[in-house]
Amino acid sequence: MIYCFSGTGNSLHAAHTLAGLLRERVIRITDETQPCPAWQGADETFGLVFPVYGWGMPRVVEHFIARLPQAGSDGARYVYAVLTCGDDIGRTDRLLRKALWQRGWRLQAVFSLQMRNTYVCLPGFDIDAPKTVEQKDSQARLRLQHIARCVGARGSSTPGDVVPGAFPWTKSYLLRPLFNRWLTSDRHFHCHAARCTGCGLCKRTCPLHNIALDPQAHTPRWQGRCTHCLGCYHCCPHHAIDYGFFSRHKGQVKIIG
Repeated sequence: MIYCFSGTGNSLHAAHTLAGLLRERVIRITDETQPCPAWQGADETFGLVFPVYGWGMPRVVEHFIARLPQAGSDGARYVYAVLTCGDDIGRTDRLLRKALWQRGWRLQAVFSLQMRNTYVCLPGFDIDAPKTVEQKDSQARLRLQHIARCVGARGSSTPGDVVPGAFPWTKSYLLRPLFNRWLTSDRHFHCHAARCTGCGLCKRTCPLHNIALDPQAHTPRWQGRCTHCLGCYHCCPHHAIDYGFFSRHKGQVKIIG
């Protein structure tokens, strides 16, 4: 089973690709109709696929792991994770390993997967150039085949299977708390009413059902449960949503699906 969180479509695309290669099923962890996974022994695989936010786990993923049942002492199922990112992951793999260990789950394999950059909410951050997107998409396809082979063989990952980047400890243990405190919220999102057509795509795209439409203007209103995935920003067909001044004049990523 593959449990996935995705905001803009990168991680969902990776999860479905893996599922096809491994003949597995994908469950989105934000689907409230799905039960929390139970511990059933070593015959079943448990995969996690999610994006790295601020060199750490999205809050929604942290909450999902905290709700996992305590693993029994009757052996260990095969547990693996794929962490999608625009560039690098810092020490997200270690944060994930610790969070799972606290629930009694042992992470046997973890991989970083570089995909299309979606973060646009700070100076110097923007989407990738078309040529870079083409290169990343091509490399991601090969990388997913490698991951599928390793998972299919119930193999362990190596240090080379993750890309921590420069200053990973600083990013994940010093910058990440600041990122979560000041930037992981919806208070800076706003809609340009003159551009908005009230189509409601942002509401339907939001994985946390955090967007309501104004009953009269039909423009989006954010409800305070944001995990900062930027799905609403990237999906808007009229580029009517911005995050403060940071995202102005920046590009959008086509949602892969």
